[in-house]
Amino acid sequence: MKEPKESFDWDNANVHHLSRHRIQPEEAEECFGNDPIIREHDVVDGEDRWTAVGSTNALRILVLVFTVRNGKIRPITGWEADRRTKADYLQEKVIGRIWPTND
Repeated sequence: MKEPKESFDWDNANVHHLSRHRIQPEEAEECFGNDPIIREHDVVDGEDRWTAVGSTNALRILVLVFTVRNGKIRPITGWEADRRTKADYLQEKVIGRIWPTND
C-alpha cells in the first residue's frame, strides 16, 4: 500500500465528526493514499464535494466525503462502507485488475 502524498486540512470539527463514525484521521489519509474511487460529485453551499470509496492499510473499506480547500483535502464526513459498496469496490479494484472487461 502507498503512503499518502496529499496534504490534508484537519481541525477539531472534522476530526470530531469522523470520530463519531469511528474513523481516525490516519485512516482517512490512508484511503486517499491507496488510490480511492471517486463515486459522486455535488456542490453544497457553493463548495465542490466529492464522495470517495477507499481502503485503509488494514483493508477497512470506507466512504469519505471531502472537499479541497487551499490545495488541501478536507475530509467532511465518512462511514464504513456497506456490504454492497464493499462488493462494488472490490469488484472494481481487485477483480477488475485480474480479469479486465472489454467494455
